[in-house]
Amino acid sequence: MNNEDFRSQSTYIWVTVGSPGPLLVCEVDSFSDWGGAVHGPDYELDSACDYARAWSAVHPDDGDLEAAFVRFGDHEEHTGLIWEMDGEGRAEIAYARYQNGPVGNDDNFLIMRSWIPHMRTDAPRRRATEASAAEEQEVGELELRSGRVVVVWAAVNAHEIGSYATSQERAASIKALGRLNPPVQLNLDGQLGLGTVLWVRPGTYRVACGWHEGTRGQYMPEEEMYGPRQLYADDDWSCRWVRFTRSDDSVEA
Repeated sequence: MNNEDFRSQSTYIWVTVGSPGPLLVCEVDSFSDWGGAVHGPDYELDSACDYARAWSAVHPDDGDLEAAFVRFGDHEEHTGLIWEMDGEGRAEIAYARYQNGPVGNDDNFLIMRSWIPHMRTDAPRRRATEASAAEEQEVGELELRSGRVVVVWAAVNAHEIGSYATSQERAASIKALGRLNPPVQLNLDGQLGLGTVLWVRPGTYRVACGWHEGTRGQYMPEEEMYGPRQLYADDDWSCRWVRFTRSDDSVEA
């Protein structure tokens, strides 16, 4: 389904996630094996940990990427998508709901970060949801066989979102999150809303990135961003997004 057909048949429901850095997108079952950030005695980051490898994936030696895939698990049996949101901030996740459609029947979602609060203008949301495929850069494909998707700050270790006696208990508890009505908020002690769990249709999803660069978008003074409401021109704000669209030839499990 192309973006134009999709917009005529569905609406987006928005969820906000706070993150100090790159986001991980993967299946719920896979997330139970995500190790996140591991630090040494002097708080140096272990170069072999999942978060370090995720960071290297989007920041290779020859430049920076918008998004990249990373393998993880004891035998690298899982695949996740790392999306660089370009610094600390709040990401807005939009999952598509067909008119009168049931939960879990959504086949399009996106993650968007803007540098202007959404209560000031909905222009970044409109820009991201209405972008055409020609305006986006294709990244690849991500298998979401279960349709239960975690979006979370990549530094979070799966065991940090609860207290588990064994790895089996952790896996069972995280899997149970996928049975709750979405969106499900993921929290750490003292840090709320670092991730969420969504339901989408199982299948293969095409991943593409897009962006809108305004001349002042990342540098608008706080007194303008949070002061009296005013109209904003296109060159006054910036946003970036990553879109996930279910392939038409996907076969549900």
